[in-house]
Amino acid sequence: MKKIFLPFVIAVLSLQGCAEMPAYSNVDPASAGDESRYTVVETDTYAGRPQRHWADMQPNLNIIKINDEKVGNIPFSTYYYKNDSPQRAVLKPGTYVIQLEYRLPSHFLFADLKFDGKPGQKIMARSRYVGLNRLEVWLEDTATGDVVSTREN
Repeated sequence: MKKIFLPFVIAVLSLQGCAEMPAYSNVDPASAGDESRYTVVETDTYAGRPQRHWADMQPNLNIIKINDEKVGNIPFSTYYYKNDSPQRAVLKPGTYVIQLEYRLPSHFLFADLKFDGKPGQKIMARSRYVGLNRLEVWLEDTATGDVVSTREN
């Protein structure tokens, strides 16, 4: 029994952190499948690097708060998920203030962005390294490429 138990425990512990954190949503789960009625916000981390890893030394763009409701940076969630914050949100159309976190292994930055979500709109959160300790973070409509956000302080 001991010979089976120890490998089983090791296998279970090695599986921790393999799943992607689910998308945040403020819509009814029964109708969430039809995304054409809602605003979808994704980060370029989610869309651009599906096979990211904590040791790849690449920046992650995470959703931390939506309208002052904490949806990310959840303690101990990395036991179940490979990240502690969602990179995708399905929202009812309306005006939102979203807090994004730009995270590297030893540095991070928070940016609060305000936007108006429309039905069927897909918004991509993007970031660009400008220079030493300087970043630009913005939201853009994926269909038109237009910037749809303003900075909030």
